[in-house]
Amino acid sequence: MEKSELRKKIINELRKIRNHDTHLGNGCAACHVMFSLKNLLDKSEQECADIVSEILTEDHSLNQEFIETVEQVHMSERGLGGSFSMRERDSKDAYLSTYFLNVLDELSSDLTMHSTDILLRKLLLAYLSLYIAQTIGVDYHAATEELYYILRKNEKSNIQLDEFIDKIQNRIKRD
Repeated sequence: MEKSELRKKIINELRKIRNHDTHLGNGCAACHVMFSLKNLLDKSEQECADIVSEILTEDHSLNQEFIETVEQVHMSERGLGGSFSMRERDSKDAYLSTYFLNVLDELSSDLTMHSTDILLRKLLLAYLSLYIAQTIGVDYHAATEELYYILRKNEKSNIQLDEFIDKIQNRIKRD
């Protein structure tokens, strides 16, 4: 399927979400768009996520429409995000840019103060928490608590985490 047709499919799915012509339940608006492509193209989730990302990167106005739709569903309609959802786009962009830089500063400080093992563990745990939150449909904090519960309960999970960190470090050294 050509990129222009895929773009039209994304636009159509966003319209259906905004107009409540599709039922999301408690599902994710962004995931709905990606899964609609997955069903249409019979490709993997990752391939479809890459397609959506590529199309949105190339089309600034569609990217804007996409984020506005996600914010409509996840913040405005579901009452999440507090005052962030009520800000103007420029204010949101400035806020996000500030926190983006804050995270990089924090990680740079961690890299200076601690070993790379600790930094990689922190990044991996953050990713795992986010993945759990998305998968089981809870907020990030609850997912983090679930993750730490498993790590405290099962030493094998900690060992697997450490082994994966070692793999990353070895790969970095080779490259």
